[in-house]
Amino acid sequence: MRDQSQLSQGRVYEWRHSSQVFDVIYRVITERRGQVALFIIFMLIAGAVSSTIVSPYHYSEQIRGVRLIPPSWAHPFGTDDLNRDMFVRTLYGLRISLGVSFGAVTVGAVIGVTLGYFAGYFGGLLESIIMRVLDAMLAFPGILTAIAVLAVLGTGLMEVSLAIGIGAIPVFGRLARGQLLQEKNRDYALAAQSLGANPLRIVLRHIAINTLPPLLVQAALFMSAAVITEARLNFLGMGASPPIPTIGILLSDARRWLTSGAWWFILFPTLMLSCLLIALNFLADALLEATNPYARNR
Repeated sequence: MRDQSQLSQGRVYEWRHSSQVFDVIYRVITERRGQVALFIIFMLIAGAVSSTIVSPYHYSEQIRGVRLIPPSWAHPFGTDDLNRDMFVRTLYGLRISLGVSFGAVTVGAVIGVTLGYFAGYFGGLLESIIMRVLDAMLAFPGILTAIAVLAVLGTGLMEVSLAIGIGAIPVFGRLARGQLLQEKNRDYALAAQSLGANPLRIVLRHIAINTLPPLLVQAALFMSAAVITEARLNFLGMGASPPIPTIGILLSDARRWLTSGAWWFILFPTLMLSCLLIALNFLADALLEATNPYARNR
């Protein structure tokens, strides 16, 4: 039994130290806040994905005789003024918010990190041009950038995701450039360069894996910001069109009923949004401790 335990511990040690990314993943899943964050995110994603399965109603279905009833066994989150089940609408809105924010982070991270790597590795005139463009983009608040993009592209879920992602490009670009400048003069990068490896292989095969952990922290932080931005844009009527529910649309509809006693209108969408934001911030804290030894020692 001892030999088997030692063998499994040795495999875990080899897996952790085979790459910095694997070590970060291990630290996150064994850290208390990381476990809480992953559990909450898993439960929210499971509920959002199965929203059309766990409820017998469609998010746009109008049920006769159940207008503005409080939470009950039949309708756990109550119903709205159009006789629609708020439980399935909230879960479906959470699915849309998660999809839009994940798409925004993907767009911002892929484009921003690519530009940051190019600027940091090649330097010179290319770096100056890229960084001045990113600085100009960073001068505008993200919400204004998203509104300007939506004014050109029009409204819709894909457009909202793209608009938020464009606002994230300078954040990821500057962070990726700074991390690459720290790593490109390390011995392993210089050794790969002396062996004749092309720049693309050096960046993707050697440098990127060591610059990834801080980018993961930024991705977790920005995803929470993207969720809030998506809710703001839908609150302003610049996102999805009714009857498609999103967290922002549900909160916008709840304004009319704040003083009428329909407390469930505002409570459950806000609760879902708060749980998601808390989980994402816990995940960012766990990633920070896993990648930063100074934070871990504190």
